[in-house]
Amino acid sequence: METFIILILFAAVMFFAGKYYVVKKQLKSIFRQLSREQTRLVTVELVDHDMEMAVLKINELLDRIQQTIIKSNAASAALKSSIADISHDMKTPLTSVIGYLQLAKKECEDEKIEEIIDICLERTHYCNTLINDFFQLSVVESRECIPQLENVDVVGIICEQILANYPVFQGQHIIPHFEDSDKIITASAEPNMLNRVIQNLISNGIKYTSGDIFFHACQENGRVIITVSNPINSYVDVTHIFDRFYTQDKARSKGSGIGLYLCRQFIESMGGNITAETDGDILYIKVQLNSISF
Repeated sequence: METFIILILFAAVMFFAGKYYVVKKQLKSIFRQLSREQTRLVTVELVDHDMEMAVLKINELLDRIQQTIIKSNAASAALKSSIADISHDMKTPLTSVIGYLQLAKKECEDEKIEEIIDICLERTHYCNTLINDFFQLSVVESRECIPQLENVDVVGIICEQILANYPVFQGQHIIPHFEDSDKIITASAEPNMLNRVIQNLISNGIKYTSGDIFFHACQENGRVIITVSNPINSYVDVTHIFDRFYTQDKARSKGSGIGLYLCRQFIESMGGNITAETDGDILYIKVQLNSISF
């Protein structure tokens, strides 16, 4: 009799141990499937009723999450498309406004009115820059911006942008320093993107510098390094400086905070990277690109 009871207990222990092992195995399988990024549905084998119901509930939740993601992506794409369309539609009339203001300034003989026109032109140019930034932002974030890389004259682009901004430098009493202007340095880049990056870095320097702006370009270990530096008179959070809509002083913001964000998007899409650091009161922004096309 005792032997019979022992056998029954042993059989019960083995049954529950086996069931426990199977459940543990299935749980590990579920965890592995859930840890995969592309998991759509969870599947299990040799399950009991309770495990089957749990898996059904998990799959229902996964399906709801997928549907939410699809709807969110569709809404985001529609919003970015709308921003691009609105930005494009606003560019033409705004360009006309700038043209009429410039014509009015040319014909104006009243000094006071001319000052008012200058203010209007400044604000209009600022609005035009914002529209261009938002248009570029919508294009970049919709992933329609695929760079066609080629060997680009880095030094030439920097010199062109310095010359293009020279009237602004003079107006702000800023001296641009570029001691590497006689070097020959080429990088694997998309010319329009690199032009926009340098322009944005110059614009950022002009807005926030408390002195001159310094440019440096060199080639090291198959990489082209471009550094733009300038003294600053306020705190800059270099860990967030490339975040979208980041500005140094939100109360006295001089821009939209999109320029440096676009720099990062453009540079990374070209296979490079961009970083920022401060040393005392000097801000250094460093761009690295491949030196040859692959």
